[in-house]
Formats: sequence, C-alpha cells, structure tokens
Amino acid sequence: MFWVYTIYMFNKLSPVVITNEKDRKLFIIAMLWFFIGAWIDSSAHTYLIEDIETFFTPWHAVLYSGYAFSVLVAMYVKNKMKDYKFDVGVLGAVIFGVGGASDAVWHTLLGIETGVEPLVSPSHLMLFLGAFLMLDYVFTTRPSKDHLDTASVVAVSTIYALVMYITQFLHPYLVYGVFFGYDDAFAAGTLFFQSMLASIVYVYAIRFKMSPKQMTLLYFLSFLYVSVQASLGNIRLMMLIIGIGSLFSFGVFRVTNWYYNTDHDRKIQVSAAAIASLYGLFFVLYLLINQAQSDYELTWRFYGLGGLVTTPLLFGYMVGNLGVSPSTGEVVE
Repeated sequence: MFWVYTIYMFNKLSPVVITNEKDRKLFIIAMLWFFIGAWIDSSAHTYLIEDIETFFTPWHAVLYSGYAFSVLVAMYVKNKMKDYKFDVGVLGAVIFGVGGASDAVWHTLLGIETGVEPLVSPSHLMLFLGAFLMLDYVFTTRPSKDHLDTASVVAVSTIYALVMYITQFLHPYLVYGVFFGYDDAFAAGTLFFQSMLASIVYVYAIRFKMSPKQMTLLYFLSFLYVSVQASLGNIRLMMLIIGIGSLFSFGVFRVTNWYYNTDHDRKIQVSAAAIASLYGLFFVLYLLINQAQSDYELTWRFYGLGGLVTTPLLFGYMVGNLGVSPSTGEVVE
C-alpha cells in the first residue's frame, strides 16, 4: 500500500511540458551556473580547507546564487505558462533550500567537515536530493518524450556529474595519486567503478536516441564539471582533464556513430564495452602525462595498465546487456 501511495504522489508531481526553446535555454544557463558552483565549492574543500572557517564563503556564494537563479528561472517560466502546480521541480527547490539553511546551521555548530564527511552529512544529502529533483524537472519537461533537446542532454550530463560529485572519493581523475602509491586495489577500483558508470550512462542515453553530437556533449560536460574540482589549486590538472575529456568525447562520438550505422546484432553490448574501455584507455594516457610532468613514480607495469583498459571492456559488455530484451535479445527501443 505504501508503494502504491508513493507512486500516486509522484504522478501528482509530474510537471507541465515546456515547449518554448528560449525558456529551455535559460535552464541550461541555470544548470551550468548552479553546478559549476558546486564543483568550485568542492575545489575549495580540497585545496583551501585550512582557510575555510565559516559557511559564508565566495564558493558558497557561487553555488547558492546559481540555485537562486535556477529558482527564478523556474518561477519565470511557470508563471509565463500560468502553471502554478506543485511539481517535482518545486519540491526539489524546497528540499534544497531547507538543506542549504540546515547546512549553514550545521557548519556553525559543528564546523567544516573533512574527507568523505561532507558527502554523507544529513544537510548535504538534502542538497543532493533537492538538486537531483530540480534536474529531473528540466529532464521531464522536455518537449518530446521520444527525443532529447539540448537542455535535456545538459540535465542528464549534470545528473551524471552529480553522481560523480557524490562519489568523487572514488574518481580516478581526482584521486589519481593512489596510482603512484602502493594501494593498487583501491586505485583499480576507482577506475573500474567510473568506467562502468560511463557505460551505464551510455546505455541509458542511447535508449533516448541521443545523436552522436548530443552524446559527445553529454560526456564532455561531465569532464568539464570534474575539471572544475582542480580550479582553485591546480590549473594544469584542470586543463589536462578538459583535454583528456575532449579526446574521450570524440571517441564517444565515433562509437555512437558506429552504433547508428551498423546492423550488428550485438551493437549495444559492443558499443557499451567500447565506451568503458575507452574510459580506461584515456585514463592511462592521463596517468602517463601526469607522470611525465611530475616526480611521481608509476608503480604499475605494462600489463597492469593494459588491464585498466581491457577489464572495463568486459564490464561494459555486461552493462550493454541491460539494453536488450531478455526474451528476444533485440535492442530495446
């Protein structure tokens, strides 16, 4: 009975479709401002943690001004359409607002969290939930249910980046230093997790018939978000992540283009495997460049680095099976 009531409540929260292209573009600006602010705040927690003594910081100003702008954009669009319904977007904005106020109190009474703590504190979990629902609002208000417009693609990419934000302690591009130490098991785990996540996102996106260009934008934006994490402490690293992300995104373009132009009966499994393997391949390139530009000593041998490319391929192939019908084996449209 509880689940039936929950489903009924979420159906009541379904938003009204937004068809105006200019209004949809406003949401793109709002999302980028909002979530780049979140990654800048993450950068401050990484590089300036000893200087953070209060909730009221420039980094929080970027984050919460982005949130405020997002709310204003939603209010403007809803009022323009005479839509005064309490929907999933309004719910997300309220939850985020309450989470932000709680976060201010939390920091005042308990201080600034360190390590993984900021990602699991109650106030931050409310922020994550509210942010997800606000992004879901942009996604579910798309004009077509069969195809995604640019705002929808940015929403999917930002949701993907939000998952990476929450699990940034398991992100190889951000904790790449473990590959130069002796914690090989943890290091490999970070790469395997993110490469599998990349293939899951691909299978999800391809079912919405994302074009190769849209798929490229999805992954490039995800790398752009991640790169901002180094913005307050390591501009070289930031530029390197953007560069590697550009190469990976081009690889995604080629794989997606192949997917739409082949009749291969295992094309979803092969393409998902290729995405995961490419993620590993370009990360190895990222590691080698970091080694060449620093005094770090890479402890991985050639076959270990090869395993960072081939093992994700196997995981990606298995993920690709999620995109086929269990009864017919055909790609689910």
